[in-house]
Amino acid sequence: MGVEPKNAVPVALIAPYAGMAELAGEIRGEFEKPILITVGDLMEGVRKGNDLAARGVEVVISRGGTAQLLKKHLQLPIAEIKVTAYDLLQALQKVDSRGQRIGIIGFGNVIYGAGALGGLLNLDLTVFAIQKREEVALRLDEAKKAQVDIIIGDKVVVSQAKERGYPSILIESGKEAILQSFHEAYQILEVVRSEARKSREYLETLQRLRAVLDSVEDQIVILDAQDRIQLCNPAAQRIFRKKEGALKGSPLTVYPVEFLKDLDEKTAAGKNHLVCLTGKQLLLDYIPIETRGERSGTLILGKSVDKLQQAERNVRHALYLKGHVARYTFSDIITGDDHFRKVIQKAKRFAASASTILIQGETGTGKEMFAQSIHQENFGPERPFVAINCATLPEPLLESELFGYAPGAFTGARKEGKKGLFELAHGGTLLLDEISELPLNLQSRLLRVIEEREVHPIGDDRVIPVDIRIIAVTNRDLAGEVRERRFREDLFYRLAVLELKIPPLRERGDDAWELFRHFVLKVNPDAEPGPIFHRDVQALLCGYPWPGNVRELRNLVERLSMLTEVFRHFPDDVAEGIREELRLSGGTESGAGERDPEALSLKEMERRWLEKVCGVSTLKKKELAKRLGVSRTTLWKKTRKG
Repeated sequence: MGVEPKNAVPVALIAPYAGMAELAGEIRGEFEKPILITVGDLMEGVRKGNDLAARGVEVVISRGGTAQLLKKHLQLPIAEIKVTAYDLLQALQKVDSRGQRIGIIGFGNVIYGAGALGGLLNLDLTVFAIQKREEVALRLDEAKKAQVDIIIGDKVVVSQAKERGYPSILIESGKEAILQSFHEAYQILEVVRSEARKSREYLETLQRLRAVLDSVEDQIVILDAQDRIQLCNPAAQRIFRKKEGALKGSPLTVYPVEFLKDLDEKTAAGKNHLVCLTGKQLLLDYIPIETRGERSGTLILGKSVDKLQQAERNVRHALYLKGHVARYTFSDIITGDDHFRKVIQKAKRFAASASTILIQGETGTGKEMFAQSIHQENFGPERPFVAINCATLPEPLLESELFGYAPGAFTGARKEGKKGLFELAHGGTLLLDEISELPLNLQSRLLRVIEEREVHPIGDDRVIPVDIRIIAVTNRDLAGEVRERRFREDLFYRLAVLELKIPPLRERGDDAWELFRHFVLKVNPDAEPGPIFHRDVQALLCGYPWPGNVRELRNLVERLSMLTEVFRHFPDDVAEGIREELRLSGGTESGAGERDPEALSLKEMERRWLEKVCGVSTLKKKELAKRLGVSRTTLWKKTRKG
């Protein structure tokens, strides 16, 4: 009987003799699960076992000497068909005379209990045990010397007995033994598959852990109980300057060993040891690995201080600084004036320094544009650029915006607290616009931040270190403010370490004309040059004093764009039209549409100021009114138009 042509059958029976295969075939019809059946005795069975393994069989069933050989030569679990007392009785019944001397020869699994059975049946029975096939002939000789009349055994014993002319009876396995082996084989299969699944999962887990270790930028070293290196990831290998294979089993070097001695004295992990290895600043953690309450090893984690600082900046930037970015660079500043170019070069030199910068200039000269350009020149777009106008908020709100506050620091505070602008600007630049308007009380706190590089949030007992560059901007004569005692002298000198004065547009030669052309072409690159870029227009623009500076010029271009349908339809005299627009605007610094502050009533000025406060405050109207010292109804009435 050959191997049946079936695939993916997990269990196979290799029967030592054909009769077993035939009986197993009958039993298989009653069994619920598939069994592959073939005949092969001893080494022929081993050959067929290898073929079955190659076809995907996972468990093999066999008996006697064949089962023993399969265990030795096959890398598969073997389910043995046990020779039962019933099988021995069946063989003994075939003995013709009860007076004959009977010999049973076999492996341990065949002869088990045979001697006791002979005593029970009052038979003259001798048992001859064998360990391997080659001992069969020797045991047959011993049986002959013992005057044994008939031999009982398995296929290999019966075959050799017949060759010698020795009467013999084959022990045949019964239906119960074969059926039991089928059940045992599938039980083994279930265990094998479960263990294989666990092994795969364990291997996959190890592979994932290895992949994690290899991808982590932190250095990871694992030591055994004797402080010998057992594992290290690529980041640590770069510190050792050796591959993992060359390091395994070797004593710890490069990394400090004195921290290991601390672990012997204390069971707690030693963390945040600041060391310098191979020229790099690192924070090292030494963490004990415990097994049954005893230290069986040590985990060393090494973190780059530079990367930690960069990660901190990235986190702060990603979580809190949405919108706090610098848009302009020095290349965005347009000029044809030599003197103004020198101002730009001076600003570029200032950008290379970490010192505080004071930028002074009239309204609309581009002070914030210079501040953003300085930031971009030094830090680029990755670092935060945070700006606040010191004139737009009352003192209590300005203080909470700058310094932040702890949870529940005051009525109306966010329950999770709030980070201040100093903290949000960590690693980058904080622009303090209209610094001259900063209240005296906050001036002293600002001075402390500049000197100590630390921020104390409102209602918090923590002191937060900050690494920021401060750029202060004002359109006032700050030295004059100091003389009038409206600005602290010590703060002035701390701010004016590097001082940059931006000249007004009227002192920049023909820049008014250059900027006018730039703004027009930015609105409409295809604008007809003849009317709008006429020499009369150039003469008018270059001769105008521009009290509102570049901002006034940009506002003029916006109005002209609307009046000329984006510079496509022009009046007969463009220069005169521009002169009229300038006259109507009154030459105010803030451009068209705004009245001279001196012409505003006190009530209107108060309304506009309150509108600005409401627009920038994060507090609810009720709490904002309370902070301003008025009722919610009063705040609503004062901000209502008409």
